Amino acid sequence: MDKKGFSRRLNGSDEYLHNPTKELKWRESYYFNWVDLENKISGFSTIGILPNEKRREFVFFLFLKDRNETYYKEPFLDKFDEDINTMLREKKLSYVLIDPFKEWQINYVSRKLSFNITFETRFPTYNFGVDSSASWHQHFEASGKISGVINFKNGKSIKISGYGQRDKSWGYRDWHQFDKWYAGHYQFKKWACAFRKDKIKQKIDLSGHISNKSGNIPLKEVSIETELDRDQFKSPLSSIYKITDIDDNHYRIKAQRIKNNSFIRFVREFDGGSTELFEQMVIMEDLDTGEIGSGMMEHLRTIPIK
Repeated sequence: MDKKGFSRRLNGSDEYLHNPTKELKWRESYYFNWVDLENKISGFSTIGILPNEKRREFVFFLFLKDRNETYYKEPFLDKFDEDINTMLREKKLSYVLIDPFKEWQINYVSRKLSFNITFETRFPTYNFGVDSSASWHQHFEASGKISGVINFKNGKSIKISGYGQRDKSWGYRDWHQFDKWYAGHYQFKKWACAFRKDKIKQKIDLSGHISNKSGNIPLKEVSIETELDRDQFKSPLSSIYKITDIDDNHYRIKAQRIKNNSFIRFVREFDGGSTELFEQMVIMEDLDTGEIGSGMMEHLRTIPIK
């Protein structure tokens, strides 16, 4: 494993679409999240391509001070097209690649508002490596600066800026094989962290990295202590992460929801039960330095039929 995080192995073609295998659940997806702490605005979006299931997924969630904007659509995919300008676009949501591994634009429009931001990569892109999780064949991530504007139909505008994370995955994907997984993105002024920790039949798989301007350092250990909410779902309310990288640098990070409803719960049913995925936009605190940052914490759990 390269201490710099495999980034030298990525090339421009990885930003574009790949030829799918014949597996039904083969999926290629793009994902972005963002947090503007000053305005208390956050959110995330993903576009997934599932050519063998003849569909695409368009997902957009925007958490505002007074309300949330949500959008989910699965348009029929008649024919797979390698052109990302076609595949990553529909009536309300689109991603535009400006410069591979450096800059993207995310655009969303509804009856109430339009949302337009630019994502500019701030640290080297990290390649998680081949089959680093059972949830993908290939996966890479990058921390970035976000800037843009929300225009409301009543004439009000809000300029937004802050930090965010992007990732891209492709390969066979089936949530039902996991007992649990945890994922996190931490954004601080001079460094960032991203990780994924899977549990499948008592086996633990960990992948992730610490990023800064010098490069990426892979992680060695991540332990997680989670406080659950008293809501009907017992959703994760806050977490404390203890992280060690391969150079034995240690970090202690606390994540707390930005507001009570700055999270989404996804449920997928299967023959043996269901999976619950909680994705939450959070305020981060470095417990060793006191620095305040932002990011995302994600928890998945499988609930078998009793």
